[in-house]
Amino acid sequence: TQSTWGIQGEAATTVEQAYKIAKEMDAEDEENDIVIKAQVHAGGRGLGHFIESGLRGGVHIASTPEEVRDLASKMLGKTLVTKQTGAAGKKVTAVYLVERIFIRKEMYLALLLDRVTQGPMIIFSERGGVNIEDQDSSMIVKIPIDPVQGLQNDQVNKVVEAMKVGESNREVAGNLIRDLYRCFIESDATMIEINPLAKTSEGRLLISDSKLIIDDNAEFRQRELAASEDQSQKDPRDIEAAKHNLNYIALDGNIGCLVNGAGLAMATMDLIKAQGGEPANFLDIGGKATDAEVFEALRLLNQDSNVEAILVNIFAGIARCDLVALGLLKAIAELGMKKPVVLRLKGTNVLKAQELVGQSGFNIFVTEELELAAARAVKMAEILRMARDAKLNIQLVS
Repeated sequence: TQSTWGIQGEAATTVEQAYKIAKEMDAEDEENDIVIKAQVHAGGRGLGHFIESGLRGGVHIASTPEEVRDLASKMLGKTLVTKQTGAAGKKVTAVYLVERIFIRKEMYLALLLDRVTQGPMIIFSERGGVNIEDQDSSMIVKIPIDPVQGLQNDQVNKVVEAMKVGESNREVAGNLIRDLYRCFIESDATMIEINPLAKTSEGRLLISDSKLIIDDNAEFRQRELAASEDQSQKDPRDIEAAKHNLNYIALDGNIGCLVNGAGLAMATMDLIKAQGGEPANFLDIGGKATDAEVFEALRLLNQDSNVEAILVNIFAGIARCDLVALGLLKAIAELGMKKPVVLRLKGTNVLKAQELVGQSGFNIFVTEELELAAARAVKMAEILRMARDAKLNIQLVS
């Protein structure tokens, strides 16, 4: 939290709150400008634009509290479009206010979990303010940390030497690195990125911008951090899926996918594309799927206006085909689903599942062949699209 780690600046969720914070900051130092930043879960804010207000850029410098109030009114509740949000943009529900600083040098400093070394790793570059991926690898210092031994003094000194911040800042830089590692461990983080780490015109070291990502699996013991998440920045479908332990990612296609197993889900999406369709989502219900989870997964797909047909692909080992079929039939009956469903079943209790579907009276295409299932789902979606364009009302599920 801000109080724990001494983070400067303050967030505001209303125009008047932003104005009040700006007045307090102005009272402390009338000569200093205030930076106001739109808070969205996307990069490229500085070069973005707001759809409703027409304001260019999500980061601005204001000289007076009145300017802050005016800028906040053009940001809050408005949609910011950046290179990472897509054309739809993201709604701004908060702005962040902090004093302006004059930077002499920008550096990059991060701690992350490295898959190769299977432990924390410090990454440093003398060039900050730009994407680390775009930098020459010869300019990047990487120091793996043994998670059992923890951060060692010689590792701290190596990073401090690379910083070249002068003798007066050596102790400050060393303490910053140690605090960064402590924050990383205590927060169950997978990444903490400081970009840029600034050396100001007065010679101070200052964290100018940072990003913290915590491990989803550690939310149960990071309740305060988890509670601070801005749910408005997330896709409502992602939130709904998480409530039912469904691994879901929304995509831009028209074929809804319901699959058990991440690898099988990826293969299913590839086959849909090979058949000329586009997957509308990644949805993995896991190996121990229950009929209730299948029901919730189908409800999610049924509510998605982009989904024109649904492909259910189950390879049952631990899961049971009959339980999946029960959840599917329950969803069709209770939700009044009109979208065509293609059901590919293979594995445990597949014959029982086929019998249940056959006796249900619902017009569901069932097969054990995945390629055929993908082709049929794409074809059904295409037929419905042609009918809609021709203003014909047809129904492929009864």
